[in-house]
Amino acid sequence: MKPRLLALIVLAALSAVPALAQRSRRSASKAEDTGPVSVMRSAAMRISIASDTVGIFEYLSTKPKLEQWFPDQAIIEPQLGGKYHFRFNDAEGVWSGVVTEFIRGNTLGYTWMAPNDEYETNVRFKLSPQGPETIVELTHSGFTSSAALDKAVTSWVFFLQNLKSVIEQGTDMRGQQTRQPPTRPRRRPAA
Repeated sequence: MKPRLLALIVLAALSAVPALAQRSRRSASKAEDTGPVSVMRSAAMRISIASDTVGIFEYLSTKPKLEQWFPDQAIIEPQLGGKYHFRFNDAEGVWSGVVTEFIRGNTLGYTWMAPNDEYETNVRFKLSPQGPETIVELTHSGFTSSAALDKAVTSWVFFLQNLKSVIEQGTDMRGQQTRQPPTRPRRRPAA
């Protein structure tokens, strides 16, 4: 396996958003030629939710709770090595993967591969109690392009805000705006 070089992470506060995002630095114009070195990009986002870790973990790992804030349809085996399948009403295909980390009430990680994608990335949720609230940190790693990373960050910010809204206020924001699951931009078919 080729060694992975992680891009530098910069912490940037998103205006009017309770989530914080870290994005990798990159060239604004074109992809940089890195020769035989694979450059992998990642993002880490954090949000504070007024709930306990066990309650929030249920929203991350059980079908009925997941469907309240994230995919429209979910199948998940909440255990190390378990499989999951997610469907989104406004997107074609099924997102499928394998649970790679599972510590009940604390950490959930899984591979992430959107339909028709050529490679998978990794998603990891880490919960940390902070008094009456919980910090939910989401890391999505393994991107090979800045555009893909940016699209995923935009989607995850929405879904993390929705998780907070569902838990704290009982309001699902999915019907209030257009949304897309975290994925890479589609490649245009060859002419």
